[in-house]
Amino acid sequence: MRIAVDDVELFFDVEGAQLVPTEYGWDERPTVVLLHAGPGGDHSLYKDTVGPPLARVAQVVYVDQRGDGRSGRSTPDRWNVETWVDDLRGLLDALEIPRPVLLGTSVGAVVALAFAARYPERPAKLVLASAAARYVHARSIAEFDRLGGAAAGEAAARYFGDPNEVTFGEFLRFCVPVYTRGPLDPEVVARIEMNPEARIHWDHDEARRVDLREAVVRIRCPVLLLAGEDDPSFTLAGAEELAGALPREFVTFRRYPDTGHGVFRDTPSAIDDVLEFVLRSEA
Repeated sequence: MRIAVDDVELFFDVEGAQLVPTEYGWDERPTVVLLHAGPGGDHSLYKDTVGPPLARVAQVVYVDQRGDGRSGRSTPDRWNVETWVDDLRGLLDALEIPRPVLLGTSVGAVVALAFAARYPERPAKLVLASAAARYVHARSIAEFDRLGGAAAGEAAARYFGDPNEVTFGEFLRFCVPVYTRGPLDPEVVARIEMNPEARIHWDHDEARRVDLREAVVRIRCPVLLLAGEDDPSFTLAGAEELAGALPREFVTFRRYPDTGHGVFRDTPSAIDDVLEFVLRSEA
């Protein structure tokens, strides 16, 4: 399904019911909005991991952000965190979702953080997988080198130093296989609606400007932060830095050994942690 938000049409999909009949009437479930990794990817990886289990206990809304997947491409000058936050606000208002649980991975987590900092009253909870308050490419280069050897470290250094089509091709060849500890299913990857231009634009321009360390102190909802100890993209050091910047009283921090980017594929038990957090009553 698509819905017009500002100057773009956003694709979204819904799995699971918000209202479930019981012998006493209706049981209202939380609504979880999934914000995908990228830029340049789409929501489909969630349908292979955390989405279906969540849909058994909540209403799940999958979203492709502007520039990605099946949403409108718009223009590169609009592929940034500020615009994606505006889009998310417009989508939530249009779909009449007043208090969502926002679940984001990598850039999706950055969008969730920025949204919660700008609108502290809107999210009921945040689930952040492979998240950081800012990009420190030197950390990622060192992790790619540790996990993938010199070829991966050198490819990462070339790409982050000068993101372009050639260096991105090398990055895909040497670095992407290091993202997770187990190999990605080729059929799962084939289903992704890719936009390489969005990824290159992000790393060339927008990623260098992101720094939410001061903004996240305004967040006022429970936060579950999940980090893989072997994540070369959003590193463990970045997650620890974010955990230290967030209001301490709201944060639950989980780190998983032998786990790479996104956590759910390498450590399926992390999904149980998400389910428990989403369903937990915050009295």
